[in-house]
Amino acid sequence: MSEQDKKNMGRDEMMKMLGEEDTGVLCMSRDGEPYGVTLSYALVDGEIVIHCATKGRKLDFIAANPRVCFVVSRHPDRTVPHQPDSECNYRYESVHCFGKARIVEDPAERLGYLRKFKAHFDALRGLDPDKGHVPDSAAAKTGIIVISIDEVTSRSKADISRLD
Repeated sequence: MSEQDKKNMGRDEMMKMLGEEDTGVLCMSRDGEPYGVTLSYALVDGEIVIHCATKGRKLDFIAANPRVCFVVSRHPDRTVPHQPDSECNYRYESVHCFGKARIVEDPAERLGYLRKFKAHFDALRGLDPDKGHVPDSAAAKTGIIVISIDEVTSRSKADISRLD
């Protein structure tokens, strides 16, 4: 790890960041083949919830190997333009979740997660979660993946104020 990369967030801070962001990278493997995909997610009751198609590559990977890594990052500043006489640098924060993914098979359970997913995004956007409705039929055509987090770590890049 670079001198500037620090493990600096406590678990509460990491979970807070996971709750504030909406895009992450799901990293999987099967039979030695890696696969990563960027997608939207919601943090619901301490678990990562992902909606998806009912068939596809990520579901095939999870069925073969449910152990996953999920990475969320954000950049508090824009990239500092490279200056010929100084370093090119930028700040970032990232959270890395390691855990087990499961594909939710029960339609009633999928519907419950879809409604919680919508409520999460409504809250992030400042919308009334009671407006709009996820119909029962959505559960039949939408897949749900839930990741139980076993371990969570963080990294961040040191302050770059020295480059200003």
